[in-house]
Amino acid sequence: MRSIGGVRIARIIGIPIILDFSFFISLALFTVILGTQVFPDVIDPEPSKVTAWALSVVTAILFFTSILLHELAHSIVARLYGIPVRSITLFILGGVSQIAQESTRASQEFLIAVVGPLTSAVLGLALLGVWWAMGEGNGPLDVALEWLGFINIVLAIFNMIPGYPLDGGRVVRSALWAITRSRFRATIGAARLGQAVALALAGFGLLNFVGVEEIGLERSAFRGLWLILIGGFLFNAASQTLRGAKAEHDLGGLTVRELMSTQLRSLDAGKQLRWIAADPAAADPAAVYTAVRDDVVVGIITGHMLRRLSPDRFRDATVADVMITADNTSPIEPSASGAEALVRLQEEGVGVLPVVENGRLLGLVSLEQVAQALRGNPRAPRPAG
Repeated sequence: MRSIGGVRIARIIGIPIILDFSFFISLALFTVILGTQVFPDVIDPEPSKVTAWALSVVTAILFFTSILLHELAHSIVARLYGIPVRSITLFILGGVSQIAQESTRASQEFLIAVVGPLTSAVLGLALLGVWWAMGEGNGPLDVALEWLGFINIVLAIFNMIPGYPLDGGRVVRSALWAITRSRFRATIGAARLGQAVALALAGFGLLNFVGVEEIGLERSAFRGLWLILIGGFLFNAASQTLRGAKAEHDLGGLTVRELMSTQLRSLDAGKQLRWIAADPAAADPAAVYTAVRDDVVVGIITGHMLRRLSPDRFRDATVADVMITADNTSPIEPSASGAEALVRLQEEGVGVLPVVENGRLLGLVSLEQVAQALRGNPRAPRPAG
């Protein structure tokens, strides 16, 4: 996963760790809640404001560190099975491991999914064990340990909710996969269950937001909005998974190698755009070019990109001014499925991906090519420009 929209802070066992910009909102929220509602009310004697806020910042950071450990567990097991991991991203709702390929067996899916909640549960029990051994006190360190232990147990339980793409939903998918012997049918079933769980969470969040005295549910705007946000995110993710599974089925097992353009047209990165076409409207929307500087590919430019430019910008700009730079383009392997290419193209919003094998550029695959295959008209490898 590219670090666009986030900050790459480290690499752990070769896996890039990225903080999405929304992560900082979540970090601030947890710090405020701990500093204003949790620690001042629980710590005895009541701490000074400086102590409460300092402890809140450290505890919130440690909480997100525990989420990182949860995601690292997923990633490590995936890599033990030979499945590449692109990155781990922390964002407003937690974390996500960008695992590059699907599991090949139900047992792999189960172990990769269950190890995350198991890690959180073990970590939570360990922290609560230390808190208990220290005498279950109400000092600053005691309260921080108790809260971190409790929240990790909650994290483990929440992630085991049987709604895809939560870990519990992936466990359900592995079980359905083992029963039906069909990853496609298992994914469809798990994703639909995920949509139902997401709607239930959002509905419960709405009840929390308005409050329902008849069932003893007190009004909590923050909790309600948070559950609605989580429900919306899960519904979108489950729906995307459903579309991806259907696309993979419809693509009929086509690989990127079968879809990609192999005859690449190159442009000098310093070339004026007006030498490509008379004006933006005259640019071929299906055209794809590699931008080259000193015989090295430095970016990609498409006809769609040219057509979106204003006439003044088009007249004055060079290829280098508007291209997608190589640093901001994630390659895809020729053995990847057409469905994976479709997901990557939609998520990254670039319209085209370089196809790279063993460090060598083989071709380009575009959203247009995948869409044509979905319509039942896959083209043989064709020129890109």
